[in-house]
Amino acid sequence: MNAQATQRPNILVIITDQQRADTLGAYSSPVGATPNIDRLAADGITFARGYCNNPLSMPSRASILTGRYPSATGVRTNGCVAREGQPLLPELLARAGYHTAAFGKIHYHPFGAEEVAGYWPENRYFVASGGDLTKPYLGFETIALACGHGDVITGLHEREMKEHHPEVYERRGPSGALFVPDPMLLHAAKINTYKTSVPVELYPTTWVADNTVRFLERVEEPFFLWCGIPDPHHPFNPPAQYWDLFKPGDIPPPVRRDGELEDKPPHFRGFAQGRYSNLDTDGFLLGRDPYLTEERVDIIRAAYYGMVALIDDSVARIIQALERRGLRENTVVVFVSDHGEFLGDHGFVLKGPMHYESVLRVPYLWSWPGHLASGHTVEGLAGLIDLFPTILELAGAPVPDGTQGKTLVPELLGGPGRERQRLYIENDVPTLGLRLRTLVTDRWKLTWYADQEYGEIYDLQEDPHEFVNLWDHVDTAVKHELVSMLLDEMAINQDTLPPKISHA
Repeated sequence: MNAQATQRPNILVIITDQQRADTLGAYSSPVGATPNIDRLAADGITFARGYCNNPLSMPSRASILTGRYPSATGVRTNGCVAREGQPLLPELLARAGYHTAAFGKIHYHPFGAEEVAGYWPENRYFVASGGDLTKPYLGFETIALACGHGDVITGLHEREMKEHHPEVYERRGPSGALFVPDPMLLHAAKINTYKTSVPVELYPTTWVADNTVRFLERVEEPFFLWCGIPDPHHPFNPPAQYWDLFKPGDIPPPVRRDGELEDKPPHFRGFAQGRYSNLDTDGFLLGRDPYLTEERVDIIRAAYYGMVALIDDSVARIIQALERRGLRENTVVVFVSDHGEFLGDHGFVLKGPMHYESVLRVPYLWSWPGHLASGHTVEGLAGLIDLFPTILELAGAPVPDGTQGKTLVPELLGGPGRERQRLYIENDVPTLGLRLRTLVTDRWKLTWYADQEYGEIYDLQEDPHEFVNLWDHVDTAVKHELVSMLLDEMAINQDTLPPKISHA
């Protein structure tokens, strides 16, 4: 079967924020938080080794929307402005005749800046000034925009709460918590952990699902729908019934080993010793710092899985809306996250410039009943950057020049596979002066640090938890081959835009 031989499908992308792949039963989670998403996987295709191409929200999302690496989009880290003139996925699908819509978080432009030029509705200043958050944006014709995380979301959700539910609006955040498991976690920087007083029917993830369902109840085909769920990103504060779902002892412990950072690059130990607490690095320490004991980490993990369970129930409602309209069989549903979360692994929470599997691996599910193999698992590598050309090809729309992602349509439709033999990840951390470039193969992972003598090599078959850095110990021929492949990826993925237009 080929894409052109099928009816042009609707496309629904459900993208969560900072969700590890192994939170899903489809990726062997024993917790049982995702029965509905697992059914979606059972009806479609699971990419066992789906990776982000940068472990931060903005660069990752820019790569999804453009099919280009951070060095090409210009969004090298959070807070950067994307280069102008890059074709965006919703724009291209709108030109192809799709009704395009987005609800919740997009995060293509910075929202932390106070003032910006042009129309950036994600910007803090624009939101605070009462700007129109339903105006077409980035090629999305129908939109209801909300930014942020946890129970305090700026944008339309905040405005609606303030207008229609002022008593709940006043109770958002740590000051209105229903239950505080540990006072030190209540106001902890970035990792506030508590049972929110916002009821589930008004919680932001529910709000995103509500808007998505209402759109599906009235939309005409074909459509491209972006459902941007802000959970399970920190702060960790699910509503009451989801907070109560899991106890700290219910969740398997994090992956860690005493002394494991000794053979790692120096910034690993810098994070562990709290040396970067005054810098914008998005990393955080646990374990050896008394601020985050193992007991507190267990509390965070249980709250995180409560947020995952709410996502799962929201996905069920969205799929049911498709089925009520008779749209399910002609809708490609993609479930992904922008990057993972340490969640205690290796002595860290959140994310940072430590390219462990827990922060790079993401859920990567595709479902299209009657067209994709049911319950099939693709063992090869896939990047979030590959969503762009794959969706365009399924929609029968041209893939523009400058696209760096690779189509997954052959694997999806059961034809001869063109599975990636290697995967490439970029990560710049200006505040630490770090430029990381990582190569992943079926067996090996190499991370190169620009202008540094140190690096990382892991044998993922023999050491899946990446405890032992083989940079100074691996066979020279293996190291040479990995470095050569990384150089190839860096050269191949140099930006090809603008294209050559004449002889001279």
